[in-house]
Amino acid sequence: MIGNAKFADITRHVWWDLTAGNGVAEYDAPWRTSCSPGILANHAAKARKPVDILLYEIQVGTYDRLLGELGNNLPTLGYEKDGEDRWVLDDRVRLRAVNASGHTADTSILRPSDAVLVFNDPNAITEWAMRPSFAQEVTNRGVGLFRSLSTLGCNAAGIKRGDLEDGSGDAKRERRAWFELIAAQQASLPAYRDLFLAGIERDAAQWAYLLCTAQTWWGKTEAIFRTEFAKINRTTTMDWYRRDPARFEAAKRFLFLTRRERELGVE
Repeated sequence: MIGNAKFADITRHVWWDLTAGNGVAEYDAPWRTSCSPGILANHAAKARKPVDILLYEIQVGTYDRLLGELGNNLPTLGYEKDGEDRWVLDDRVRLRAVNASGHTADTSILRPSDAVLVFNDPNAITEWAMRPSFAQEVTNRGVGLFRSLSTLGCNAAGIKRGDLEDGSGDAKRERRAWFELIAAQQASLPAYRDLFLAGIERDAAQWAYLLCTAQTWWGKTEAIFRTEFAKINRTTTMDWYRRDPARFEAAKRFLFLTRRERELGVE
């Protein structure tokens, strides 16, 4: 049981990809395992309960490419076209591609008996697609089973070049957004849910993942991250907000601030 929710009580999965992209397979790998639309569609095909998948892509050209990739690849998983931007599988899975910002995703469709998964993979913090109130909106709909996965690219060669204290207004706002967006998620956490911050060690781009999930899955989450990164000979730092707030804060500062800023004690 997670909060007041039991797995047996779930009647539907609702999966959002707020930054779907073009849906093109990467590294010559199978489509179903190498892009987020393919991964979601593949898992939905195996799910034991109904699934609604909503793929958001804001750029028109990218969206058109996404529709083409969906049209080419979904039939190989058993999906049938059900409109210009919709596909279905055995009246059990419904998939729709939406040409809009993930910021506009409508949480009013949710029911307390839903299990919700959200992907948020922006190209930069300036393109973060999960609005600050999103997690709280999901909770307000009575949903007890909720997980979100966001990616963070904290490359020192990116917006971290801008001075946090004395730089331009835009650069300062962009860098502060890292802290503010995570703070919004921290503020919306119910008692049984936690935030997990995993940074890839010895990575020049300082790539990291922010996972919102139930405290029940602390151990399993860490085991999955440890195992998957070991497959590519990488390791990650792993910090939980509720388990150790001080370590979580230190991990944020390491990712979001430059070494000089950390030494100066910039807040």
